Amino acid sequence: MKQLTLEDYAIIQPYLDKANYEGYNSNFVTMMMWNHEYHIQYEIHEHFLVMLHHYKDTYFWAMPFTTPEYYQEALEYMKQYSHDHGFPLMIDCAIESFVSTIQNSDFSLQYLFERTRYNDDYIYDKEMLQTLSGKKMQKRRNHYNAFLKNYPDYEYRDLDMTNDFDTILSCLNRWEGEKDGISESMTSEVRGIMSLLSSKHLLPIHIGGIFINHQLEAFIIASRLNHSTIQIHVEKANKDIRGLYPAILKELLEHHYHEEKWVNREEDMGLENLRRSKQSLHPVKMVKKYRIYERNITIQKAKEEDQQQIIDLWKTCFLDETEKSTHFYFQYLYNENHTYILKNNSQIISALQIVPMPIMKNNTPKNCYFILGVCTHPAYQKQGMMKQLMQYVLKEYDNQDIYLQAYHPEIYRPFGFNASHYHQIITIDQDILQDQEKWNISHDYHLLEDYYRQFTKHFDEYRIRDESYWNLFIKRCESFEDHMIIFKDLGYLIYHKSEETIYISEAIYLHQKALIQMLSYFKGSSQNIELECDLTVDLPCKSRYIITMMNNHLNQDRQDSHYYINEVY
Repeated sequence: MKQLTLEDYAIIQPYLDKANYEGYNSNFVTMMMWNHEYHIQYEIHEHFLVMLHHYKDTYFWAMPFTTPEYYQEALEYMKQYSHDHGFPLMIDCAIESFVSTIQNSDFSLQYLFERTRYNDDYIYDKEMLQTLSGKKMQKRRNHYNAFLKNYPDYEYRDLDMTNDFDTILSCLNRWEGEKDGISESMTSEVRGIMSLLSSKHLLPIHIGGIFINHQLEAFIIASRLNHSTIQIHVEKANKDIRGLYPAILKELLEHHYHEEKWVNREEDMGLENLRRSKQSLHPVKMVKKYRIYERNITIQKAKEEDQQQIIDLWKTCFLDETEKSTHFYFQYLYNENHTYILKNNSQIISALQIVPMPIMKNNTPKNCYFILGVCTHPAYQKQGMMKQLMQYVLKEYDNQDIYLQAYHPEIYRPFGFNASHYHQIITIDQDILQDQEKWNISHDYHLLEDYYRQFTKHFDEYRIRDESYWNLFIKRCESFEDHMIIFKDLGYLIYHKSEETIYISEAIYLHQKALIQMLSYFKGSSQNIELECDLTVDLPCKSRYIITMMNNHLNQDRQDSHYYINEVY
């Protein structure tokens, strides 16, 4: 491998042009700006050029610079080089067209693809940013007009390194020195800027600046990309001067790059403030980015050291989970001996838990299993990871009676699961509710088990809730911020309140009239009342059916009012 230097421009650029990749990472100017951080090395082969980056303790490749017919050859070389030098293959900032070509090839199963949205390039309409015309640019146009009003005598000109180097350096020191703390990335950016400034005579870049009262207050550095696009590498301005940022970009676009149509303003790095700022300029498209790994899948039971990764995966996949509910799950329900994980190298990509669940079937207790916490990291979805994990677990539990929740039934049908239990969701018409002044509310939690037992004796199949279940029941409700009301001699309700709705997630009643009496507790509420309940409830209200549980021992969906299970986890 040869270290990339400024003098390699004439050698490297033809390969960049041949690959014709979209995105700013394939720009030689970008490579030189950040080479002090990534220590880029390259090799040229008969059909391709490869580039290896070394950032801190991590090695990663750029996409091979070649044409599609040589992708496989280049990837094989990169993979072998990685093996020979003791680091895992990783290709960073791969664009969608490259990824799509690999995924549609006969060697696609050798690789795993991670969607990295924080690396996506923001692409804008050049004319819109230059003219500031149209409704979308109104706010930016107002800032620019304020700048013109306040500083009518400003001067824009191209900057010359012989005469302006010290001026730019002085401005950088002034602007960065005013900040509370200079981060490592900020220091690195300043170093990159100085590298570009000192190399202007050798690189195809334009540098422009705005002077106010003969003092430099803003400067911008840009270069040309493929696909009729301009890349903005650096845009620095005095933040105290309103409209200066729109002005410096507008001036650059008016003075240079007249043939180009698009402006690439790079990525947001996953920073929320930067994302909002870039979105506010109304990008016309995004250059989607991916990370590519060699596929090295292992499936195993979880170990103690895997728990934090599994918690992080849980939070990423289940956005409706709170800190409280997550803590409850991993404190009381998570068991590494019942948890299976799919890893690529050392990263957990998919996970699920399968736990014993006793079921009463026609007055006979049966030992069954319940699959829960099924998740795949969103960045790796649609690559068969969960399919692989599910098939492994089902083989391990071959011939066992297994249930799982059915938020998305279509996902589980290919694995032999069909709907086994349904609920109905009823929108309660308050006209059917009764007026009642006094309520016999109990705080005796022992009644929960008694009422559940009386309720379920009318069903042919239901979940057996043992002592350990009831010991956690109150904690589970608290973790979900659910409310519980026990009505003496009637039953109990578990419900959740939002601004618009009272949602009753469990209604255990001793007889049908008892259900109406309990529901009447909410009469007069301004909120909508929704009741999730078993299929035997018959109320003169709008209702719809949902699948709540699926089972792997059914040949087809079964909708039967004599079956009841209501489990979250």
